[in-house]
Amino acid sequence: MRLFRDPDLAILLCVVMFAVTGGSLVGPILPEMIAPLEATQKSIGWALSVYTLFAMLATPLLGVVADRAGRKRVIVPATVAFGLAGLLIAFTRSFWLVLVFRAVQGIGVGGMMNTVVAALGDRYTGSERNRAMGYRVTAQSLTNAVIPFVAGVLATVAWFVPFFIHALAVPAGIVAAFRLEETGGKESRSEGYIQRTLSAIANPRAIWLFFSNFMGFFLLYCVVVYMPLYVVRGLSLTTGHAGLAMSVGAGLVALTASQAGRLRRFLSEGKLVFAGLAACGLALLGIGLSWSYAGLLAVMLLWGLGFGTLMPALNAAAAGLASAELRAGVLSVFTLLIYLGQTLSPPFFALFIGEETVRGAFFAGGASSLIPLLLTLVLAWRGSADQTPPS
Repeated sequence: MRLFRDPDLAILLCVVMFAVTGGSLVGPILPEMIAPLEATQKSIGWALSVYTLFAMLATPLLGVVADRAGRKRVIVPATVAFGLAGLLIAFTRSFWLVLVFRAVQGIGVGGMMNTVVAALGDRYTGSERNRAMGYRVTAQSLTNAVIPFVAGVLATVAWFVPFFIHALAVPAGIVAAFRLEETGGKESRSEGYIQRTLSAIANPRAIWLFFSNFMGFFLLYCVVVYMPLYVVRGLSLTTGHAGLAMSVGAGLVALTASQAGRLRRFLSEGKLVFAGLAACGLALLGIGLSWSYAGLLAVMLLWGLGFGTLMPALNAAAAGLASAELRAGVLSVFTLLIYLGQTLSPPFFALFIGEETVRGAFFAGGASSLIPLLLTLVLAWRGSADQTPPS
């Protein structure tokens, strides 16, 4: 119960909720942005790609800064910059300026997401760490379930109105500046930083965690990109039905992740990761085999159960890979792989779709899940999947 009385947890969860809106708010409103910004159907995607690219570049750099200067000194300016850039987009009518401000938002989220995980890892240990990471995934999932619908409604007023939601990150950053307790940033421990960071990630357990994280988001974006296409084209329904299906999955992710602390008391990290990956793989196969909307919704429940089990276990385990003075640097690699998975997933699974159906993408996703599942089994057999990490 100590977690519920911790104001720092509330601040960190608020920051991460704003961070995830960087993608979930913008995706649904891209069609509304084309005409007023004089963009095209081919070029408008850069509003997401530029954001992801700069987040990928900024994450490892700001991870080093967070380890040396402290978590708060990264979280506060990154959150304020993210919000200010969103506010500026709301007053921008040039597509190129939108891309510039989206790049700034990418840099900001590169300092928000990763550093929040590091800060949670600093503050909590054991089952409390799993519980805190679960609350983080819950906050993200609830945001991802609500924001796309809200943004879509606001965009019917004007394409730029949803970006005022991003502007609210500025007061969140100001609150963090005054109320968030600083962790990390011990200059005396900076000697040999790069060598010790590389040592922390150059071992079978770390590679397994990083690869599983990459595959989790690689599989996620197969669902995010191609499930709506299947609903609209394959089942002849509307984008509203597709949004509801995504919300069902995200809602169960949030519910499952909120129980991460309890699950960790009964199952090891290796078993949780295996169970989560297995459920995600089966869900992808289920989407490909579903012939009705009701069946699809049932499969999305399985997806939510799997992803909500997988992510808190991976985040808690990754946060424990290194001691506090190296944590943000190590986690920056972990977070970078999220963006890499999101970037590579759509073009890879596009190889398996046809003109008439996208089912092949889901079958390829189910088959792809076998790779991290087998790696997890190998690590479990060697006893590396559940080693006690440093605190």
